[in-house]
Amino acid sequence: MTRVEVSGVGFNQFKYDNGTLNEDIPLYAKFVDANTGADIGNTTKISGIDNDQFIFFTPKAAAGTQAILMLSFNH
Repeated sequence: MTRVEVSGVGFNQFKYDNGTLNEDIPLYAKFVDANTGADIGNTTKISGIDNDQFIFFTPKAAAGTQAILMLSFNH
């Protein structure tokens, strides 16, 4: 597993004004094999969201696997 940090702006839309995570707007990440389109591991719900970044871990994959990161609001 590898730690992935995605940096950007506008992630505060996933939080309430008091800084707690808004569970009504979930964010999910999944990886698919770039060559076959097959899912790699399970879809992961992102929970560590700051105002300008979020962090999660990749699923296990064979060495040399090329993957595409997909983010979505639904599972």
